[in-house]
Amino acid sequence: MRDRPARLDANGVACHVLIDGWRTVSPRFVFEGYDDAVQGEFVRPYLDADDKLPGRMSALLVESADGLVLIDAGNGRFAPDLDAGHVHEALETLGVHPWDIRCVIITHGHADHVGGLVGPRDEPAFPDARHVIHRTEAEFWSSPEAEALPNGAGLPAQTALMALLDAELLDTVEGDARIATGIDAIEAPGHTPGHLAIVVNDAVLWAGDTFVSQLNVPHPQWVSLSDMDGRTNEATRRRLLERAAAADLLLAASHMPISGTVAQTSDGYELLPSERS
Repeated sequence: MRDRPARLDANGVACHVLIDGWRTVSPRFVFEGYDDAVQGEFVRPYLDADDKLPGRMSALLVESADGLVLIDAGNGRFAPDLDAGHVHEALETLGVHPWDIRCVIITHGHADHVGGLVGPRDEPAFPDARHVIHRTEAEFWSSPEAEALPNGAGLPAQTALMALLDAELLDTVEGDARIATGIDAIEAPGHTPGHLAIVVNDAVLWAGDTFVSQLNVPHPQWVSLSDMDGRTNEATRRRLLERAAAADLLLAASHMPISGTVAQTSDGYELLPSERS
């Protein structure tokens, strides 16, 4: 039996962090152009014994007034070399079945977010749910550019989107959009072209992969090798930090192992770990 998912409180709306898996990554991947002489003093306290940064892969389940809303679905079967693909098991620990999900929000098309949207025969894993993705994101993963990505990186998104389109379960949004009662999707491009972040009940900001480390809060200029457009993602990150600090939002993200509130400092921002996580 897996541990019960952590719970975030969005002003009375329960949000459950579903751990898809854990992994450690070199800081040279997490931060493009990493220079230990410059960044090491900030990064080294977070490194494990192998000089890697621990991180998680996760999704979020929201107990919306309109029914259960799932934000992303983990790797599914698309990460055979990792101890991952556990979102469905995490749902089971909460007593939630796939057919209980009313809506799935897709923050972006990377494998660790869309792989769990399909079953072993490429059928939709959440057959009774409306699925929502930004139009720009859907168009990118259906493009020749995505088809040409190395190591078949586009295959999970292409498989999921095709299955959802065939089942007439996929909707696209543009701009910022209200998805369900108390759940707003906001444009957050950079990590991918149509990446979305989610605000729950004006209390929790689920940032998807806009932040890949808690160190991105005090150092928003440290872009990742996984960012398709690092400079655009830096601008998005700064915008989300400003919003989180101004509105006292709890900041959480797919790969950040902790969540917390954002405080403005004399030279930027800092993350204050929250007891609510």
